[in-house]
Amino acid sequence: MEIRFSTRARKLLKNKDCRQLVFYLIDLETADSIGAARDIGVSYTPPHNTGQYRRAKADGIDIYIDRNLRIIGPVVIKKQGFWKLSTIYADGLQIPL
Repeated sequence: MEIRFSTRARKLLKNKDCRQLVFYLIDLETADSIGAARDIGVSYTPPHNTGQYRRAKADGIDIYIDRNLRIIGPVVIKKQGFWKLSTIYADGLQIPL
């Protein structure tokens, strides 16, 4: 599994003194007939059940990726947003159908 960081993401993670990243699947129940919505969540603390995750290390950061997420290419971790609203996301991960 190839994992890279954008320059902006690397800077944000360094400022947060981040040592681990977790990408996990979120299943959200919605009202009425819409059903459920799925998204990819990000956490900066290690998961309790590490057996449920693929583990890798890149640039000194432990990265955990939920086994329910599909890896569709090189994973590129990027920053989105600005100032205090900045967050991290990962290109190369896909929510299963």
